[in-house]
Amino acid sequence: MPNRRQLIVFASLIILGSTPRLFAGATTQPSSTPDDFLGPVADLSFSVSPVLCDDDDDDKQPASTSPSGGRYFFNLLDSRSSYGKDFFHDPLQGPEFDVEKQIELNYFHGEKRGVQDDDIDAEFQWNVIGELMIAGGFGWDSNHQANPLGGAGDEESQAGTGFESVDLAIYHPIFQYVSEDRFIDYTADARVDVGIPTRTAISGNDAQLTPYLGHLLRIGDSLSLEAWTGSQFTFGPNQINQLIYGASFGYVFSHEQLPLPLTDTFTPIIELDGQRPFSGGGQDALFGIAGFELCFKTPGDIQPCLQIGYQFPLDQGARDELEWGVITSVKLQF
Repeated sequence: MPNRRQLIVFASLIILGSTPRLFAGATTQPSSTPDDFLGPVADLSFSVSPVLCDDDDDDKQPASTSPSGGRYFFNLLDSRSSYGKDFFHDPLQGPEFDVEKQIELNYFHGEKRGVQDDDIDAEFQWNVIGELMIAGGFGWDSNHQANPLGGAGDEESQAGTGFESVDLAIYHPIFQYVSEDRFIDYTADARVDVGIPTRTAISGNDAQLTPYLGHLLRIGDSLSLEAWTGSQFTFGPNQINQLIYGASFGYVFSHEQLPLPLTDTFTPIIELDGQRPFSGGGQDALFGIAGFELCFKTPGDIQPCLQIGYQFPLDQGARDELEWGVITSVKLQF
């Protein structure tokens, strides 16, 4: 028995002495545990730390928000522009340059020295491909003049009446600049108009070709300026070639800024429209127009707008053509 006890004690001492080497060997020996078991744990430890340490200093911004991003059309146009996004108002009388889908009905009444002029016409603007726009207009004009003899006959005589020329136009933006903070937004637009005569007392037999260069400028969130120059060439017996120019200022009030009932935006407008002959006689004429554009809220995709303006002469050439006039337009925007 003493020998057995001594043997047991001796074996225990040997096991205890070799235990550290057994555990050390276990830590240095390749583990037989499958990689699939430890893999997710290791991946988790490495995937969390970058999120906690990332300060986003080197993140790339989307193209639409970077100063030079969003350029297209041979790098001439900028997708951040307000052009074609229902910001710019339609000029009361001048040519239109913004991209839009709409039809409109216009009425004009003017008077000068016993002559009354009533003009009604219909127009449309539609983008056919991207920002390539086509436009057209067709109308009826009637002039009435007081009887110059002052006799007992008719108090008024019809000076001229009939269909106006058919107007067709095509236009497209050619350059845009938008500042980094989007405070300045500028678009240059090229437009060409063709007037096709209807051979009436109003239209005559003359065809017209008018290339325009238009400018649309947004400053801040509300102020807009539209300006245009064009050379109008006449082909026919009464050739009067002239320079057409003008500018239209607008300031957009949203419904939140000016809560008029049922309205979406209200835009006061001041406009200048001029013409200056450079061949065929005639004289300079410059008109001013003060008015507004009112667009209404609708539940659908069609938005009606109303424009009203008062036209007045600013020089002698304009006074020879008109003493005063009223412009009214009803538009449906799609």
